Amino acid sequence: MESNNLAFYAKILNCNLMRVPFVYLGLEVEGKPRKKHFWEPILDKLKARLSGWKGRFVSLVDKICLIKSVFTKIPLFYISFFKVSKSVCKSIISIQRKFLWGWRKDNRSISWVSWETLCKPKQEGGLGFKDIRKFNYAMLAKWK
Repeated sequence: MESNNLAFYAKILNCNLMRVPFVYLGLEVEGKPRKKHFWEPILDKLKARLSGWKGRFVSLVDKICLIKSVFTKIPLFYISFFKVSKSVCKSIISIQRKFLWGWRKDNRSISWVSWETLCKPKQEGGLGFKDIRKFNYAMLAKWK
């Protein structure tokens, strides 16, 4: 449709013209979820939410609770619509690890237990963290 006609009909219907891509409910419509920059707002939100705590004065139990609540709620909307790439999963897990084992200036911390073990259910000796990759597949499976 020509832009003149489009503007005319939009004025009659009292609508605004929008260009793609645009953001709707915090989700970029017509974005490319395979590109890492698509996920940058989510990664920034995760870093910002957890960096306020810094992990210095927070006990291990509190860190576990924060990781379970923050990391399942913030990316939930994106994860339920788009497949997460491996690099984004690694970035999310990296943020989780840094927060759990120590959020220091030198970024060096010791991981006392493997991340795969921590993602196991509590009955199997883990902490019940969600594996972001499996969680993404489960959220996408609900659409089928």
